[in-house]
Amino acid sequence: MKRAAVLSLAALLLASCAAPPPANTAGSSQSLPASAGLPWLDAQFNYDPALVKVSQRDLFILDADLERRLSEPAVRAVPLGLKLKRVIDTIFDKDRKGFTYRAGHSTAAAETWRDRSGDCLSLTVLTYAVARTLGMSPVMQEVQTPAVFGRSGELDVVNQHVNVLFPHIRGDLMAESQDHEVVLDFEPDFAAPRRGIPLDEAGIAARYYNNIGVENIAAGNYAVAYAYFKAAVRAEPEYVSPYGNLAVLYRRAGHEAEAEKFLRYAISLDGNTDVAMHELHRFLKDHGRVAEAAEVEHKLEAHQQKDPYHWIGLALLDMEKKDFSRAVDKLERANEIAPTFVEVHRYLAVAYARVGNPQKAREELDVLAHVGGSFDKVAFLRRKLDKLDRMETTPQQQ
Repeated sequence: MKRAAVLSLAALLLASCAAPPPANTAGSSQSLPASAGLPWLDAQFNYDPALVKVSQRDLFILDADLERRLSEPAVRAVPLGLKLKRVIDTIFDKDRKGFTYRAGHSTAAAETWRDRSGDCLSLTVLTYAVARTLGMSPVMQEVQTPAVFGRSGELDVVNQHVNVLFPHIRGDLMAESQDHEVVLDFEPDFAAPRRGIPLDEAGIAARYYNNIGVENIAAGNYAVAYAYFKAAVRAEPEYVSPYGNLAVLYRRAGHEAEAEKFLRYAISLDGNTDVAMHELHRFLKDHGRVAEAAEVEHKLEAHQQKDPYHWIGLALLDMEKKDFSRAVDKLERANEIAPTFVEVHRYLAVAYARVGNPQKAREELDVLAHVGGSFDKVAFLRRKLDKLDRMETTPQQQ
């Protein structure tokens, strides 16, 4: 399903975290130093690096038509503070309807431009490439979102979310202060207007390769999937997801012992390992290793109890089922853990309105505005709440 791409423009105060993204020297490595001891099965999967059709450089190359537009004086010859507006107008048109959001398929910058659609990674790559061409200093970043298991089976493709941050932007989009920054986020459901983990081009390439690998597993193209997962590991050896996904690939091909080694390696890394732990738990249960499975389940549950994204994810499932009372309970748990998360208050406002508590819904909208929620989104929710109030107070004709 295609949905309108969402641009979340957030003016956020910079605190002591205003450091540049760390250099990633692993992106150009042709070896697998940290994971060299893992059971790579090149022969079994007919490994051929030529199956990876998009290089890291290719990922960010712009379409010739777009490059021509960006060379025009009306776009290039403007003060730096206005260039962000030019970026948005060029890519998304002035009415912000130039692109649709398309989940489930990641594309390089040129293809995204030609398709006029893409997922969060595709739109992030395109926006970054455009801004870089205009001499800006965009920062691609990864922000955590709820990890919901089951929608795409055991494959780890949807639990990461990326967007673009523009530090120290001044112009007519926001308050003119060098203490502010702008986050462009394109995901309709999980827009996250806050700082995440900075990613360089190698880090984004790793996530692109991981996503393409998942698409090829789903299509039964195991040799291609293996090549892309290996490319992801080469691009960023400490990135968790391709190891867990390689374990899934190994299991589908009947390499159970090797799959376990990849899962255990994945959960030994820093980062979000919930999906890998979930799959290791499944693996141990499938093999009748009940005690070990219970130990992994205990660790996973202990982590999730303290994870606001866990509660957000469960609340979203409740909201899909129209069980808004349960959703409120889970969102309140998330709010206790992370009271400054914009999405928590946005979802709470909706859930409270649905359970017939407009006063609490308005309180959540006030908090949402205070913690940095998009002005347009807050105004939209207020209008929806006002309309709901009018419908409830208007006498019904018999």
